[in-house]
Amino acid sequence: MKLLKELKWKSVMYAALYILMGIVLLLFPETTASILCYAVGGASVVVGAVTVCIYLFRDAAKNTYRNDFVTGLAAILLGLFLIARVDLVKALIPFVLGIAVVVSGFIKLQDCIDVRRMGCGNGLGLFLLALVSIVHGTILIINPFHAAILLMRLIGIGLLFCGVSDLFATIYMSRKIKNYIENTGAFGDALNLKAKEIKDE
Repeated sequence: MKLLKELKWKSVMYAALYILMGIVLLLFPETTASILCYAVGGASVVVGAVTVCIYLFRDAAKNTYRNDFVTGLAAILLGLFLIARVDLVKALIPFVLGIAVVVSGFIKLQDCIDVRRMGCGNGLGLFLLALVSIVHGTILIINPFHAAILLMRLIGIGLLFCGVSDLFATIYMSRKIKNYIENTGAFGDALNLKAKEIKDE
């Protein structure tokens, strides 16, 4: 149950991030992409530099099998690339975020299948949400729009929908799983079986 709670709160955090990004893109479509590139690039450079410094000042024996130095340099290079090639990155943003929206749709589709397999309903609502996410994400990947502001707003709508629907799916699935566990005692049986095996040994 603890694992389920951790997964639930992780899903809620990702959903909140989608919602926040969607609102920002809707309100500030012209400047968001550039600001996002500079902010993420700067943060990546700082994190990379700190990681390299930690590696250099840490005791050599504790650095064994750690890739902090390589990871830090890679983060710095990524940050510099984001800052130096803003136009290229802005062109890739619709594609990358489109993939994120499609993946979110696939996750909801899997939730729909899980609900049906557990016998907790037909999952029609989840299926419709998944379908909308997949279609919207595919449109963003294909990118048939020429107006940058319109495209940014559509990305914002997609992320906002993604976040809200993910939040709904998380709450819905947590209730269904809770009911399934209470009705079938799935985790209880597993724990009893494990205890029995330990006792037999």
